[in-house]
Amino acid sequence: MIFTACLLNGRAVFLIEGGFLLEQTHSEKLSLINGRIHTASGIASSITLEYGRIASIGDTAGNLDGKIIDLRGRTVLPGFCDTGLDFLSWAENQERLNLSSVHSLKEFGDSLSTYSHANQKPLRGWYIANNLPDDIIISRDDIDDLISEVPCAVIDSKNSHAVLNTQAMNEFNMPQDNVELDEFTQHLPEFSGDDILYLVKTYGPKINALGITEIWSDFYGGAKRIWDILFSEAYESFTFRMRMNFGFAEVNSMNEFLSTGLRTGDGLPFCRLGGILINGQLDQKDQKAMITSAHLSGCQIISDNNKSCINSLEHVIKRVRKNSRHIIRDVTANITDRMKYLGLGGIAIHGRDDAFIHEAFRNGLVISAGSDEVLVPPMKNISTMLSHGLSVAEALSIYTWGASWNGGVDSRRGELAVGNDADIVVLEQDPFSVRPEETAGIDVSMTFTAGKVVYDSGAV
Repeated sequence: MIFTACLLNGRAVFLIEGGFLLEQTHSEKLSLINGRIHTASGIASSITLEYGRIASIGDTAGNLDGKIIDLRGRTVLPGFCDTGLDFLSWAENQERLNLSSVHSLKEFGDSLSTYSHANQKPLRGWYIANNLPDDIIISRDDIDDLISEVPCAVIDSKNSHAVLNTQAMNEFNMPQDNVELDEFTQHLPEFSGDDILYLVKTYGPKINALGITEIWSDFYGGAKRIWDILFSEAYESFTFRMRMNFGFAEVNSMNEFLSTGLRTGDGLPFCRLGGILINGQLDQKDQKAMITSAHLSGCQIISDNNKSCINSLEHVIKRVRKNSRHIIRDVTANITDRMKYLGLGGIAIHGRDDAFIHEAFRNGLVISAGSDEVLVPPMKNISTMLSHGLSVAEALSIYTWGASWNGGVDSRRGELAVGNDADIVVLEQDPFSVRPEETAGIDVSMTFTAGKVVYDSGAV
């Protein structure tokens, strides 16, 4: 896929394979003054944004002929990047009914009835409820009494089984109303374009409210279809950048996808192809073939922390060394030396890798942070990192420079510098000036993506 940039009526435009796609930048000149702006070279007090980029940084705002925002001492940092949020799963989960607080069959019935009446067009055409307490036993008939015309599933608190109503059983062609969760998930209909568009519009702003301007999200199966939907239908609705990492069941399907010409790279400003996911549960022969093919195609590889995967990575890197910035997910202490030797970056998933990040930094590794399926506020995670011995600069870097380096866009993002993308977050307090235990409570005042205000708390 070939991208050529130009200007059209004052707006940045990308010419893509013969068609125009407007870049979602904000052309209005905007200056933020009287702030504590953490740049690559020190503290400044003003920063000017124009055409989606940082136009100037200094102690004065220069030519103040555009809009001016007085920060009154607030702190400005690069926008945060979450390198492991399963966006569609997380967003869809916000739409599901959470039953964890019900205490009786009657309360269950009242909650499900209220939920179904309030959501006339459920995602995927299904009503789904989670976290049914273990002491509440339900059957197909209990759900049918409340919802009979639309498929409905109620998932237990252990996320192991789902109880289906008759309509759901008929759609799945299931002989029983209680199925294992994996089986239920495999039978769920795909997201429609309208579903995805709705999730992007509804939950993008919730991401921005945490200071996040970019996420990496994993997609298994139907990769080309999801890409096409986000590219054609949801693109104009993005308030954050999405890097799409794709996983495949076997090497032929991956090669078929790569034959379309899509490759790792900055690509589209708001929706771009990321890395190829290598699952440690794949057959070792497929692992090696996929890693070799992806590496030779110039794609970044994001591998599970799996011995056979890392062995295959080492084999191909030694044979054909390319600067692809391959990444290991779920970093652990026992592989940091090997990662350094091979030049691999790492993604630390919140709650699983916290204790190893300090050692990873000490080994000179580039680390970024990921949430998985539950969105973790960056300032909360940064506070956790501080409690494990990281400095404030190191903890912030996992959401800023480290994430941009791992994504291969450190020449455009991750630091506040003239010419870089105007993805920034304004905080109520400076993380460098408060006690470590207070960091988690620092509020986000504003978030800008490509120079556009995508979140405003109203405090400024």
